[in-house]
Amino acid sequence: MERNSTRNQMFYLPIINELKQSTNLSNIRKKLNLSKQQLNYYLRQFKKKGLVIQKGRGWYEVVKESKNSTKYGFLLKKDLVRGHAYIWEIKLPKKIKNWDKRIKILEKKGINFKLVGAKKTTPRIKVLGRKIWLCNDHLRVFDRKDESYYGDNAKESRYAALQEIKLITNTLSNKLGILLNPSDIYFQKEHYALIQNDLAIEENKKGNIWRIKDEEGEWLLIDDSLEKGGELENVGKSAFKTNIPMQKWWNNNKETNFEVTPTFILNTMNGIQQNQTMFAENMASHIAAIKTLGQEVRGLSKVIKGLRKKNLDLNLKLKNQKTINDFF
Repeated sequence: MERNSTRNQMFYLPIINELKQSTNLSNIRKKLNLSKQQLNYYLRQFKKKGLVIQKGRGWYEVVKESKNSTKYGFLLKKDLVRGHAYIWEIKLPKKIKNWDKRIKILEKKGINFKLVGAKKTTPRIKVLGRKIWLCNDHLRVFDRKDESYYGDNAKESRYAALQEIKLITNTLSNKLGILLNPSDIYFQKEHYALIQNDLAIEENKKGNIWRIKDEEGEWLLIDDSLEKGGELENVGKSAFKTNIPMQKWWNNNKETNFEVTPTFILNTMNGIQQNQTMFAENMASHIAAIKTLGQEVRGLSKVIKGLRKKNLDLNLKLKNQKTINDFF
């Protein structure tokens, strides 16, 4: 899958979701701010990919997802990233009228709600199949349990999810009659999984469950709870950050055919350590030899100096000796 094509497919999601709710193309164009030509282009792409069926002129229906494909139209492949289990928070504008009377407003507008929370005082409504809590200073949006957002990495998955929450935010603004800013959207919970992952598949076959924790809590798991067949999943508050390096680690292992194992690294390190020990021993031996050589050289120098002095004294004696001719 090419990265550019994946990124373009992320824009399919809002249109697909609207088609699930309504077949009125004019309303969809207005809601998503698309031209007639743009929407027709997407509809042609959807037909080619088998995402929609044309039942008549201007009448399209979404095809149910198959086991081997996603709503974006590309096939599921090994180690594709699936973003899911999102909880978003949307900050409310600072100046909002009568928010403390929101229950009465919901009743007046005829919007169905349910009181939730510890004290059963927080109204909860539904928009586009999502449960939304109307809290005091923010809206809390719970994504559907079966909703997934795919990409080559966590960044692309998150981008797809962002397009969806923007659509939900727009629908909420119209439904509640308040202006919500897409820049005030925050990711409060998110999970990212490498799907059809070889390690997870093997552990699923063995019936093994992985739950790895650190001081911040659980961050990696393999449990096959959704029976999707092999998901190596990052969870917790740092799921987005931990998935990216984990995916790089996994891909690096695949590139080396899993030969660079912890044992391999330890053996390599031990070999390096042994080499360093031998080098240190050799170096110590060499230093000792150099010291000995230095001492011998200094001793030899003294001998040479002694010989030179003796030779000098002998020359002087010979010079001072009188020959027999000196007596005649």
